[in-house]
Parts: sequence; C-alpha cells; structure tokens
Amino acid sequence: MMTKGNYIKLIFGLKLKQMRQDKNMLLSELASRSSLSVSYLNEIESGKKYPKSDKIALLADALGVSYDKMVSLKLMRNLIPIEDFLESNILEQLPLDHYGIDINKLILLMASSSPQLSALIAAFIEMAKTSEQSQNNFSRTALRTFKEFNDNYFDEIEVAVKKFMKENKITESPRIEFSHLKAILELKYKYEIDESSLNHYPDLEELRAVVLKQKKNKLLLNKRLSEAQRAFVAGKELAYIYLGIKDRSFIYSSMRLNTFDHLLNYFKASYFSTSLMINSNLLVSDLEAFFQRNKWDENKFLALINKYNATTEMFFQRITNLSTKYFGLNKLFFLRFNYDASSKEYKLSNELRLNTRRNPGGYQANEHYCRRWVSFETLTKMEMILKKDKKFNGRTAGIIHSKFHDSNDEYLCISVAQKGNLQKNILSSLTIGFQIDENLRQKIKFLDDPKIPLRIVNDTCEKCMLTDCKERVAPPSSAERIEKYNNIEKALQKLKEDYKG
Repeated sequence: MMTKGNYIKLIFGLKLKQMRQDKNMLLSELASRSSLSVSYLNEIESGKKYPKSDKIALLADALGVSYDKMVSLKLMRNLIPIEDFLESNILEQLPLDHYGIDINKLILLMASSSPQLSALIAAFIEMAKTSEQSQNNFSRTALRTFKEFNDNYFDEIEVAVKKFMKENKITESPRIEFSHLKAILELKYKYEIDESSLNHYPDLEELRAVVLKQKKNKLLLNKRLSEAQRAFVAGKELAYIYLGIKDRSFIYSSMRLNTFDHLLNYFKASYFSTSLMINSNLLVSDLEAFFQRNKWDENKFLALINKYNATTEMFFQRITNLSTKYFGLNKLFFLRFNYDASSKEYKLSNELRLNTRRNPGGYQANEHYCRRWVSFETLTKMEMILKKDKKFNGRTAGIIHSKFHDSNDEYLCISVAQKGNLQKNILSSLTIGFQIDENLRQKIKFLDDPKIPLRIVNDTCEKCMLTDCKERVAPPSSAERIEKYNNIEKALQKLKEDYKG
C-alpha cells in the first residue's frame, strides 16, 4: 500500500529524473557534477531512497535550480496525471501489491509513457474518482475478482476451521450455537459480551456489532440480531483472533470498510465463520440428496436452510464455496438485492460471478435491472405476504429457468426473500444461478420439473430490445443506441462496397 513516505520518495525521484532529462544530462554526468554515485542516484530516481538535505543541495546546484524547487511536491505539467494518481486514495482502493505488482515500477513506467498514455491515465483517474464517490467500489471489485480467481473456495481457511474445531472440541453439527462460541470468547480469550448497550445509541442501530479494544476486549452486539447473526459475529471475532488478523475494522458493518486490507480480512473472517457454522461435509451430503429429487420443493429447500444455525446469505454463500469443488458446478452467480418498500427502489448490494459474465446487469448506477428475474419475483411475493401479515418473520422461495434474450444462455435460478431486522422497510432477496449445461443436468435432477417456469430475461431494461415485455420499467435506450451505431457501420460498409468500382 502507498504510504506518505513512499509517495514523497517517488515524487522526488520523478522530479529529479525529469530535471536531468530536460537538461539532456546523463546519470553519469549528474553523478560527476554532484559528487554522488550513479548507483545512489539511480536509487533516488527509482523512488527507493530520499536524500538528506546536504545531498539535495548538491543536486540542486548540479542542475542549476533552487533548493525549494527540488523539494517541492509539485511535478511538471506532463507528469500531473501521475501526481493526481498518487495524491488520490486510489492506491488504497486498488491493492496492486496484493497481486504482486511493484507500485514504484508501475509509477516509473507511467512517468516514461507517451502523451497519449498519459491522457488515458488521466481519464482513468477521473473515472476512478467518480466510482469512489458513488459507491467506493474499487476495493469491492478487486475482492470480488480475487474470489472469482479462486473459485470462491479457500482451502487454507477450511483447514484452519477444522483445526479450530478440534482444538475447541466442537463436533460436526448443523447447529453451532451462539452460546458455545460466546463461551469460547469469554473463557479462552477473556472477552466481555454486551448484548444491550449498543442499542442505547440510535445512530448505531444499523450496526451489527462494535468491538472496543480495552484491557478486556468488549464485544457489543445489536440486540435485534437473530440467533444465527449473533453466532456469525462471534465466529468472525474468533476468526480474527485465530487467524492472527491485526489489520481489521472493529465495526461490524460493510459500510465502514474502505480499504482493501480491511475488506479482504473482513471476507476471510466471514468465510471462516460461515465455514464453522455450516460444516462442508454435512452440507455437501444434504445438497447431494436435495439435488437428486425429481421435483422442486420450496418447503424442502427452506427446511434445509432452517436445519443450520445460519442466515440465508450464509447458506447461499456456502453453496458458492462448495459447488465447484464438490459438484463441478463452476459456472454460477450469486446476487443479493435490497428492496426499500418505502421508496420502491432496488439495489444490488452483493455480487459474485464464477466463470460467467451474465447476471442482471452487475453494479449498474443508472439502469433498471430486468424485472423478470426470480430475485424480484420473490421480493414482490414477500411484500404481498407482509401486507397481509406484518408480523411474518419467515422466508419465501422461488425458482425459474432463465434464458437470455440476446444470447440464449440459460440458468437455473433459486431465490429466497426475507425482511431485514436491522433496517426498517428493507427486504432482501438472495439468488444463486447455475448455468445450465450437461454437467448440471446430471447433478440436479429437478431441472426437468415441468412446474419450473421458463422465462426470457436480460440484463437491464435499457439494454433489452424485447418488444412484448409487460415487466419493462424503462425504454431500451442503450440497446437502441447500439443498434443505431451498428446500422451506421453496416451502411458505411455497403457504401464502400457499392463504390469499389
């Protein structure tokens, strides 16, 4: 990650190199004039070292510039995009070092690039800033890609969970209770668990928990959390301790995770807790039996979720962890939609794609998701149930065989909707979609259930040219622009062919 010290070294190195090159001076010539070695100057220009004041004075004299100009953090005009890049917090959001990219070398490469590439970098920075301001998605996109590269299965965490269970005498069971994990935190790690104080602060009512780092660590839980949610938080806190994770957020809310390191470690702790709560051996066995059913059964599926002391999202996420490794189902997506019943707005709050680019549009800021997806159907169904029974606290499920209008890609999509317990008027739907291929047909027998409806879908209304769509909520503006552009290209091609002779 880019620190202030590294930033100053890089800026100084870039300025020194620019000044030297502007005077058509070789590195050896500057070394001779300043009485400094070539190797030392090379380390300065590459951003590895920052010279002391006496050496800066020697360099300023050798280049014929003032000391103040040498130490100024302002770069020349052609390097301004690099300066903007370094001054922004994009490098905090873009974890290049986690992917083995040397930031210093990247910056030096950018500095020696052509004017055209510099312009491209400047445009990229402006786009990145807009993204940061709207949804702070840089880190989240990087994390999502990281999970996709690993098929969302992390063997080292799975092994750590098994070791933790053995050390703490936790047997394989579909219900790991909060009381058990609470006891480990209190007795083994000397935590104090407080399940009431957090709710005395109205502005914190949407936080799941807060950890106060004191002589005796205190875990403050939101009293509105369900049993499964409390167990999940306790499991995550145990994960941070057991995995030795120091760089973390002490606020249990995804809204407070702004750096990649915090987000990555939050994910690792979540994965650990979910793996602890939903044992892989037990779930794989249950899924094998369920997939062999000839008919889809909503009640049986919901009963399977209820069997485990887990939230619906934990259950779906666990399926995405295990599907590739144990079932060979490596083409899937996961979606979480939040629906605000008061404003009638939908928000895609979580997304995962494995070996597929298709789903209802990704993080679209200005377009409307296709309302034909089962995600929206289950949300509508849940809203109708709650209108009749405001105290309903259960789940509702749905399944649809989805086929894309423009590509004919097909997915078996299972969705579960429920109401939240921390945010008023918020309903959520969790959806997993498996791409239909021969392997899926062999693994999931109820795929051929005639009661599963087939529905033509698309990404967003704006991208869809389907003409008889009753669910459409916006005109196909993006699709029409693309069609117009393609028609112009075809007409130009025909024009060239007609006038060849």
